[in-house]
Amino acid sequence: MSLPASDPAKQALLETILEAAADKLGDITPATLALYYSRYPQARQLFVEHGCGYTRRLELEMVDSALYCLMIWFERPLEVEIIYADAVPHHELLNIPAAFFAGLQAALVDVIAGTVAETDSNARAFLAQLKNQLTALIESYSTRASGPL
Repeated sequence: MSLPASDPAKQALLETILEAAADKLGDITPATLALYYSRYPQARQLFVEHGCGYTRRLELEMVDSALYCLMIWFERPLEVEIIYADAVPHHELLNIPAAFFAGLQAALVDVIAGTVAETDSNARAFLAQLKNQLTALIESYSTRASGPL
């Protein structure tokens, strides 16, 4: 997968979308986790097991990391690649599938997209493309064969 070149126009559009989403939702974490767990209910137990008594903190850190990667994708795509190149195989060693990473990133983008007006097809298409790029990058670092969970 080729990384995007730094793109100030796309970064500005993303920042505008994120600011509007923050104005509408405030903290994006609860909505992101609710959507994520509705899609991947088995992930909840993994957060409990790997949170070592600090499940909420782990959830917050994972959503924060997904948001960070989203926010810098058009400024520092290589940094995002490095983050996922390290994190995905590490977590797979802990029996956390790459699909769960991709699912969290997708849930985050979908929650943000849900704040965009139905009539704003450009912003919606932009977010769909961004979601596809990030989830493909995550899945590209899987050390396991993909398949149904």
